[in-house]
Parts: sequence; structure tokens; C-alpha cells
Amino acid sequence: MAVYRVLIVGDVGRGKTLLLAKMLKALAALGVSVTILDFAPEKMGVGAKLTRYVDVAGVRYLTEVFRAPRLEGRDAGEELALARENAERAAALIRQFLASPTPVLAVNDLTIYLHAGDPALVEEAIDAADVFIATAYYGSALRDKGSGISGRERRAVEELMKRCDVFRL
Repeated sequence: MAVYRVLIVGDVGRGKTLLLAKMLKALAALGVSVTILDFAPEKMGVGAKLTRYVDVAGVRYLTEVFRAPRLEGRDAGEELALARENAERAAALIRQFLASPTPVLAVNDLTIYLHAGDPALVEEAIDAADVFIATAYYGSALRDKGSGISGRERRAVEELMKRCDVFRL
């Protein structure tokens, strides 16, 4: 079970990824083994990959191309389809971490997975690390088009907030 669980939450553009990058720089300076799962979509000014702020050399950096369902989906069905595709890609990265865990697990934009993914897989990953640090959207700027992903995301983040130290930005 993770000894330290930190969740950085806030609305769009509040600096969640930048704060995570600063925390990772401090851990890198200590020589701690880190895995970064980067789910950020980088679409229309929303979501920034950690590589924008920090050099990931020397850490295990796992990412994919992720989409922004609420921004790219034209309707509820398309939003949900994009969310499910993201969840599948993210789950594959989480399983890579679980196959060979490191003491530190950092997740950028965890909510991309939580739109349609199984929160139990996230809990399994958290328990496999000594330190878990993640960013999560928790705001009001983004709304879905009837797919229900926003409500699902909010409920999942609120559950995680009960189990983590929370930084609100």
C-alpha cells in the first residue's frame, strides 16, 4: 500500500502539471526510481504533457496519444467512445507499471482514465507504489454533452480525495 498518496486537483489551467513537474524534479535529485504515466491529451489548450516542464531522462516515462473527449466529441456517443479509447490506452500503461513497479508512481491527468476506466485498476497501481502522486481535473470549466463522463470523473476524483493528501489549485 502506498505510504504517501498525493492528489493535485483543480480546474483547467491552474498549474497542476507544473506542480507535479516540480515534485518530480525533487524526487529525481534524490535518485529515486520513478514511473510517470502521462495521460494528458494536449488539445485546444487543455492538458499539458509533463515533458513541457521536466526532462524525463532517467525515469520510466510511459505515454500514448490521448484525446480530449469533451472538447473533441461532437455528441454524447462520440464523447463516450473517445473516453473508452483513452481508458483502454491508459489501462495498458497502468498494467505496464504493475508488471514492473517502481517506488514512485506519478500520473499526469489521471481523470482521462477515470472518464471510462475501472477505478480498481488505479487502486491496484497506487498500492504497488510507495509514493503515488497524480494530477486530476476537478472543476467546472469542462462539461460533457450528455455522456455522463463528467459526473463519473467527479465521483471517482472525490473517492480518491478521501484516500489522498490533496493539493487544490
